Amino acid sequence: MAKTEDKYQWQIGAAPPVLDQHSAVKHSIIESYVSRYIETVMSQAIIPKLTLSLVDGFAGGGEYLSETGSGSVDGTPLLMLRAAHEARAKINVGRTITPREVDAEFFFVEKNKESAAYLHQHLAKRRAEGAIADSDYQRVQLRNSGFLDELPHIVARIKARRNGCRSIFLLDQYSYRAVPMRTIRWLMSELPGAEVILNFNVGSLMTFLSDSETNRKPVRAIDLEPYIPWERLKNMRTEQDWRTSLQRHLAHGIKVETRARFMTLFFVRPQAANSWSYWLVHLSQRYKAHDVMKALHWEHSSEFGHELEPGLFMLGYNPRQDEDYSGQSSLLFDESGEQRCVDALTEQLGRQLADNPQPITVAQLFAGNISNTMADESRLQKVLRGLHSSGSIVVSNKNDRPRRPSKLYVPTDVIEHSRQIILT
Repeated sequence: MAKTEDKYQWQIGAAPPVLDQHSAVKHSIIESYVSRYIETVMSQAIIPKLTLSLVDGFAGGGEYLSETGSGSVDGTPLLMLRAAHEARAKINVGRTITPREVDAEFFFVEKNKESAAYLHQHLAKRRAEGAIADSDYQRVQLRNSGFLDELPHIVARIKARRNGCRSIFLLDQYSYRAVPMRTIRWLMSELPGAEVILNFNVGSLMTFLSDSETNRKPVRAIDLEPYIPWERLKNMRTEQDWRTSLQRHLAHGIKVETRARFMTLFFVRPQAANSWSYWLVHLSQRYKAHDVMKALHWEHSSEFGHELEPGLFMLGYNPRQDEDYSGQSSLLFDESGEQRCVDALTEQLGRQLADNPQPITVAQLFAGNISNTMADESRLQKVLRGLHSSGSIVVSNKNDRPRRPSKLYVPTDVIEHSRQIILT
């Protein structure tokens, strides 16, 4: 986690800082994602080895006190180590001859000298306690420097590894200013197999945003200045949905400037008066990685929310969209939110398929829409099943044989709008 001087500090001999509950939820997502990433890539038993690099660009001291008073808890560097070890064990269950290998290297970057020293000590302590594998500990590179300074060296090392471009970069900056979008774009260009998990304090940015040089400068520094409707900003704040409108602009800027094909973007919900404070953004070039991350958001339904439309949403400015906005409350990842999402997508995707004269595969439909909805693939499957059951669409397999409504459609299945007239 990135730290400001007055919030998170570590010093050897002193107690570590308290971890907020909403940050604990974020840490849980990160640990779960690393583990599932490994399991997903290694899902086919014939794959003997995964070469992976895990990077924590704002590592901190690696230890916190629990907000609940239950003692100390590990920070993200330790969670990455633990997730890799546990995933390695899972993919080798039942194998008695040749174990499958997770060849992981770890890069932990922390600019503050005292925090880096604390992390070094805590890693050694947890190794001695057996909490992390000794083989993984030996492959940790702890760098007392700024992330932007270290990034070129880390990328060079990853590129030098044989089959080693698979990587996850955790950029848990405390504010929104530490990592320019062009840096992420360069990173994902140099390492096509890289994924980025970015903490973005959108609440802070929107709260203090105004059309002045003082405000423009930090937004310009991270490459998002062109995406802010500066001329409308003052009047926007008088509108009911100004936060939603502004979020569209910022989200659009992040996706365009990073050139990520897939992006998840959801609010973490702090247990405080300020209900929505920051985005947890996942950027990837791979559909499956996007879906795995989004599924984790649904599993943590009580801690994540969404303030755009329940079905498909469009990033950037759309006058009609603003006019039609219903002023809805924030969506939660619960049963009610799921139903609203499925209902909206059923109508919108049904209309999309009706307007498309050409057949389309399931893979094309899902990949073309999944970044612009809170739904993951399991919910898109539910929408497709509903459209199929109602007779709105016809689905055939790759051999052109009609399919019956199903709980699972495969990527090669072909969808066409039904020409039959449905009497109601």
